[in-house]
Amino acid sequence: MDKKVNKIIAISASPSKGRNSDTMLDYFIKGMESNSKNNLLIERFCLEDIHFDHYNYYNGKGPTENEKDFAKLAEKFKEADGIIMSTPVYNFSVPARLKNFIDRIRFIAVDLENKNIIGQPTGKFKNHRMYFLVSGGTPKWAKDMLFFLYPGFWLRVVFAYYGSFKTKSFYSGDIKTFENKKILDQCFKKGLRFSKKFK
Repeated sequence: MDKKVNKIIAISASPSKGRNSDTMLDYFIKGMESNSKNNLLIERFCLEDIHFDHYNYYNGKGPTENEKDFAKLAEKFKEADGIIMSTPVYNFSVPARLKNFIDRIRFIAVDLENKNIIGQPTGKFKNHRMYFLVSGGTPKWAKDMLFFLYPGFWLRVVFAYYGSFKTKSFYSGDIKTFENKKILDQCFKKGLRFSKKFK
């Protein structure tokens, strides 16, 4: 009997390729690929390479005709078993492009016809496992004290609203993470551990 192939979508939200969060994602993927029992199909995307317009009332229900790459990515996102996102911290938040992407995928993430007990749309991402890799310039101890201000916390809250409670995050406060072997090794190990969640 053939093993189920688990589809993993890896998204880099950094506009600076080869730098901190982008490199964290590379090592996380290498960790997943090192699993000898790997039954994963991993596809990596950079948001900078995907065209999609700013969220507004008119495009809130799905991709427009000129957003073919975004439409394909949204379909893959919907079908994925696991999702990894890497992002830098910009002023206690994420780059505008990632925020816009999260707003735009609302059409696949929530069921507008069904409401939960507080009257909000029901989240549809109940089967996704998610991992967020975040790089910033604040030391980890300071980030831990003010965790609610940082993207690792905010992203988990947003995707909980979208229905996903199988989420984890990892933060690096080294401004040269892309050169920090210790942190990149941690990303590798976390990727390997993440891969083992998929049977």
